[in-house]
Amino acid sequence: MNYKCFFCEKENTELFFVKKTGYFRCSDCGGFFMMPESRLMHEKQKERYLKHNNTIENKGYVEFLESFIKPVLHYVSNCKNGLSAITAILDYGSGPEPVLVELLESYRDKGVISRECEIRGWDPFFAPDTKLFENGAELVTCLEVVEHFESPDEDFSKLASCVKSGGILAVGTMLVPSGGEEAFKNWWYRSDATHVSFYTEDSLRSVAGRHGLSYLTRLSDRVFVFKKH
Repeated sequence: MNYKCFFCEKENTELFFVKKTGYFRCSDCGGFFMMPESRLMHEKQKERYLKHNNTIENKGYVEFLESFIKPVLHYVSNCKNGLSAITAILDYGSGPEPVLVELLESYRDKGVISRECEIRGWDPFFAPDTKLFENGAELVTCLEVVEHFESPDEDFSKLASCVKSGGILAVGTMLVPSGGEEAFKNWWYRSDATHVSFYTEDSLRSVAGRHGLSYLTRLSDRVFVFKKH
């Protein structure tokens, strides 16, 4: 059995197993993706998400969110027109508790972000009816989401459609460790059964680039910034 790479679309993939779970590794871009037959059903995925203690009262979780969003806002503030040009922010994959949205709203209340900025959270499980910005948002955040993408090409297409032309997309995820299959097998990030897509920088560049998203920079070991053409 073989699959075209979900990220770079090359056909140099190899199947291997970690216990009973099958993964493909692409020898071109270096990305790993779970064999579709090994994935959890969507109902089981939702059950797992609901078990997370991702609330505004969880200080550790809020600190994690701040480690993502503060560098992003600092980067945007140094771009042309800075944060004053941001009139719409979308958190793509906001989860059962839209804590990042609440955090951004608190920044808006403090004047860090323009008080006219509209902030929304969208999630396929928990906020599917959120109205997306008609012409896209100037800033779209996507934290701990792309590793859940079952069809990265299709999902990045949807994600890109949410970004306004000239706007910024900030993606937060962990890159696959060096050391090949053995390192991947022992990687804690892989052990979450809802994580099905694992990227290298090349993987991210490739799948995002096909949908008009140019890779700009890496703000930390897990924060990556793109610009919509």
